Amino acid sequence: MEEIWHLSHDFHKFPARDVLKNIIIDDRKNLERAESELSEDITLLDDAIVLYVESLQAAYSLIDKWKDNNSNRAAIAMIVSCFNYILLARHGILLGYYPEVCDLLRSCYERISRCYLFFHTKEFANKFLSGKPIWQNEVDKQLSKLEEDPEKREGLLKKLREYYGFLSGDAHPNLKSFEARYGGKNLGERVGLDILLGGIMSAGLGRVTIIRLIQVVLSALRILGVILPEGSGRWDKDYQKIRKKCDEMVGSL
Repeated sequence: MEEIWHLSHDFHKFPARDVLKNIIIDDRKNLERAESELSEDITLLDDAIVLYVESLQAAYSLIDKWKDNNSNRAAIAMIVSCFNYILLARHGILLGYYPEVCDLLRSCYERISRCYLFFHTKEFANKFLSGKPIWQNEVDKQLSKLEEDPEKREGLLKKLREYYGFLSGDAHPNLKSFEARYGGKNLGERVGLDILLGGIMSAGLGRVTIIRLIQVVLSALRILGVILPEGSGRWDKDYQKIRKKCDEMVGSL
């Protein structure tokens, strides 16, 4: 830990401009190490992102067919927005900003869930396009109503709320959100005293975060597969291949 200058308690003795300069230098080193130590994981993530790009290309090649359909337009707007969050999360992981990427994962879920809702429910697509706010608890409730089985519907709503609560636990600025940087030991006693600026490099944390991001991409791709079904079967084959590798990665953790 001593070799990482910005973990030192006497960092405040450095000129502020040097502090910023060294954070940027260290982040570039994190990028180089991540590309080397996490290359296999990054390759799988990029495979998923490439499939995402192909899906968007397919969508916009058919824009004349859906541009006047509010449900489709609102859904695709959400999936495009999610794509940019995924790219930012990828950049954040390579630079070592694992805790901050958690905020982006929650934002991705908010967009993916709205995409699915807007595609199926014109009322909420119109509400979005008119500029009215739509809260996540309302989105989850409406998504659960798409389940025809009443018993499964209740269970689905519970799972959606629990999952959003899990994402929010890492994203909200509560004590738990500091755990990824500080560790869990005596967290309440150390927050604000120990300091860790800029990115951090951990192959273990990096791998876990990449897997979580791949799972987000797969969720978006699954919905894109519903919105834009591809007849040849190649897209689904590529999707299943990525999903299988991701499941294997999860099993190896």
